[in-house]
Amino acid sequence: MYQSLSLTSFIETWLNTFKSTAVKQSTYDRLITSLKALEGFTIASKAIGEITAVDIQNYVNDLTQCGYGLSTIKKQMRIVTAPLKQAAALHWIPANPAVGITLPAKSNVKKESQAVEAYSPDEQKALAAVLDSRGRRGFAAVALMIETGLRVGEALALRWCDVQLPRRRLTVRATVVRLANKKQSFVQQDAKSVSSNRVVPLTPAAVALLEGLRIDNDSEWVFTDEQGERLSYEALRYQTKVACAAAGVEYRGMHVFRHTFATNCYYKGMDVKILSRLLGHADVNITYNIYVHLYGDGFEEMYSALVK
Repeated sequence: MYQSLSLTSFIETWLNTFKSTAVKQSTYDRLITSLKALEGFTIASKAIGEITAVDIQNYVNDLTQCGYGLSTIKKQMRIVTAPLKQAAALHWIPANPAVGITLPAKSNVKKESQAVEAYSPDEQKALAAVLDSRGRRGFAAVALMIETGLRVGEALALRWCDVQLPRRRLTVRATVVRLANKKQSFVQQDAKSVSSNRVVPLTPAAVALLEGLRIDNDSEWVFTDEQGERLSYEALRYQTKVACAAAGVEYRGMHVFRHTFATNCYYKGMDVKILSRLLGHADVNITYNIYVHLYGDGFEEMYSALVK
């Protein structure tokens, strides 16, 4: 029954049967995106009962030749190998062909990983002059992200019950998730990961910002549109582009404000372990790997320890 199904048809069945209720909506949406990216490759139309390890390896090689990044190649390999592994476990196909597949060496991957960008002090000063005008409702959200390192979804999901101004802190416990394949978004009632649920201290500037927003704001949401509804990601992105244009600063995406916060923390002398907690990373190595260009390879520290 299943052996004659094409790979894409089988993956659709696998997603609907085994994944639709087993993973978060955002994860399911990413799997759908991976499935769509699989279409057009030779392996996509092949019957799962005929797929071999060579077919999968050729797919990985094709992705490499097409210039995909290593992280994307890994995702695309998983959307093929995970369903086939389960099909074999359930005896729907004779054996699991997804064994012994080799990922390309980093040196053979054409697409360079994007460098982490942050706004310079001069660019931040120019932006601050625009953001402080509060000319748009989203300007305050951008300013708070620079002050706290919140992710965009975390900022948009903030409720006033999450903010404790007398204690100079806020609690991250939710995030806005965008489903690209359904073209909709919703508030996920927990953060991106377990470690993302965290308490974030508020600087005096952040406290003043939030105190100003609290006046005449009777919505449950911290950042709202003109109707008092939760500010959408699309509206915030548009308003951010407006702010960047007014400041004469290049718009570099919404994540740049989190990187700017991290960079500012580094130049204030913050230890990477503290920064990792502030950012809500699951492991300090994640923080270090992202910001290794700031913390360096530790050569000077090692040398100093040796010559003492």
